[in-house]
Amino acid sequence: MFFPPTNYRSSASDDDLASIPSSGWFPKWIGGIVIPLFFVVYAVVCWITRHGLLPGENTTPLNLYGKDAVALGVVSASVGVLLHCHFFWGNIYHLSAWAVLGKIVSLMAFVGSLVYLIVHIVFWG
Repeated sequence: MFFPPTNYRSSASDDDLASIPSSGWFPKWIGGIVIPLFFVVYAVVCWITRHGLLPGENTTPLNLYGKDAVALGVVSASVGVLLHCHFFWGNIYHLSAWAVLGKIVSLMAFVGSLVYLIVHIVFWG
């Protein structure tokens, strides 16, 4: 189902990236700082070591080296920035415009590096 039903009413349990995030200390600090920190730390590790692991369906992950690992790091960092902008800056009323700009920029970086990664793995892998 692509469209919500006509009797759809958003509630406090709904949280999508296009609307205002859930308010409170838990979404702001856990969803905006702690969880994005894991993604950013993994990205920095990929950038420094030029090695990344991409989990798959098999038991062994796909090892990425060089430019592919850097692209995986950009994907991971952009997810972290997206979560940070949505949950942390989106909860600060007078800075919510910066949250939208951050989400747009991080989504552009995510899509660009993911497309590079998919094309490079599938066609030149």
